[in-house]
Amino acid sequence: MTDTKTLTFTRSLSADPARVAEAVTSAEARMTWGTPDAEMVVLIEGQPDPAPGVREVSTCGPRDNPYVTVRTDWVEITPTRISYAETLEAEGDAFATSMAIFELTATGKGTDMAVTVFVASFVGAEALPEVESGWSHAVDGLTRYLS
Repeated sequence: MTDTKTLTFTRSLSADPARVAEAVTSAEARMTWGTPDAEMVVLIEGQPDPAPGVREVSTCGPRDNPYVTVRTDWVEITPTRISYAETLEAEGDAFATSMAIFELTATGKGTDMAVTVFVASFVGAEALPEVESGWSHAVDGLTRYLS
């Protein structure tokens, strides 16, 4: 059985939507803000620029052993919405897939960002809190990166 969960995050950011979109799609920026916790790294090297239909393959995990392969399939990149599917694999086996949707609304002061993430765990419900924690840390990292 596949276990699922929907995560939602909202943030009011001081950056304009174009800067937020650049931070969400830039490999260099994502390596800075996108870690699942402070002790881990995300390595996105030698990958094509994000665009609808592009697959990006990166690694993530502890600094001394980033063993998780992350396959990111970019679905939509517009000024107001960015979406992608992300599959996490360890030792060649997929253990979770997420569909992330970032909705960006310009405000007088910057951007209201709503992030919805649909998560499916293939290894049991116990993986869901770990994935949720990773997403929470990454969204908080994005907020700090943009402030």
